[in-house]
Amino acid sequence: MKNIIFILLIVSFHFSFAQRGEITFSSATEVSPRETITAYDIIEARNLSEDVLLKMKEIELAKGETKTIFKNELIRKLKNLNSQFVLPTEIKILRSKSNVSRMELERKIKNHLLTKCNVCEYKIQINSVPQSLASDWDIDANVDMSKSVIMVPVYSKSNPDNKGYVVAEVKKYAKVPVLNRVAKVSETITEDMVVLENRLVMNYQDIVMDKKSILGMQASRFINAGQIIYYRDLKREQVLRKGQMVKALFGQNNFELSISAQAEEGGAVGDVIKVKNLDSQKMFAAKIVDRGLVKIE
Repeated sequence: MKNIIFILLIVSFHFSFAQRGEITFSSATEVSPRETITAYDIIEARNLSEDVLLKMKEIELAKGETKTIFKNELIRKLKNLNSQFVLPTEIKILRSKSNVSRMELERKIKNHLLTKCNVCEYKIQINSVPQSLASDWDIDANVDMSKSVIMVPVYSKSNPDNKGYVVAEVKKYAKVPVLNRVAKVSETITEDMVVLENRLVMNYQDIVMDKKSILGMQASRFINAGQIIYYRDLKREQVLRKGQMVKALFGQNNFELSISAQAEEGGAVGDVIKVKNLDSQKMFAAKIVDRGLVKIE
C-alpha cells in the first residue's frame, strides 16, 4: 500500500514538474570500488542545476561492502529535495574490478552535460582513463565539454596529487528546427515552414536550437530543406528601408504625439536608427517598433 501511495504522489507531481529536476535511480548500478557511495555516484539526472547536482555529493547512501540500497532508505534521505524521483524497490550496487568504473564516468559526465541542455540526449564513449588513479576519484567538471572529444580532469579526493585525464567522445542529439522547403535569400521564415527533427549536433554553440529563435527571421543565404540552421544563416527582417517615410511617436503613454519623418537608415524591429523631421530638418534617434512606425528616444 505504501508503494502505491508513493507512486501516486510521483504521478501527481508530474504536471508541476516544469522547473523541477528529475533524478533516476536504476535497479542495478555499477560504481567504482569506493568506500563511501553518495547519490552523486549513482544517479541519472535531468533538468538539475549544477549546484543541485553537486549537492548530491552530500547524501551518503552506502559504505564499505554494501550491496543493496532499499527504497525506504532512499526516500528518507531524499525527502527534503524538491525534485521528482524515479525509484526502484531496491538498488543493487555492482563494484567494478578496476578503480575507475567507465559506466560511472559516463553517467557523471552525462549528468553535467544535461545541466547545460536538459532537452538533449547524449551518447558518451570513454576512450581512455588514468590507470593509477585511486578509487575515491572525482571529476573536475569546470572544463569546456562542448566539443566532440573532451578531456576531463580526474583526481583522488584523499590525494589530490594523484590525478589524470579522461578522454571521452561525446555525441549530442537534440530536436532542432529545420525547414520543410528551401528558403531564398531575404525570405522571411514563417511557422508553416518550420518542423522539429532529431539531429546529431556537433560544435553546437551557433546552432539554432529552438523554434522561437527562427520565426520572423530572414534567410541571410540560401537554406536547403532539412539542413541544420546556424544563427549566421539568419538575419532579422528589415522592416524599414533608407528614405522611407515613417510615423514617429514621441512622449509618454498618457501623452503621445506623432509626426511624419523620413528614415535615414534601414533596420529591423528593435533597431535604433536616425530619422529626419522634414519640416524642421532636425535629426532624431528613434527605435523601430513596427513596419513604418518608430518611437523617438
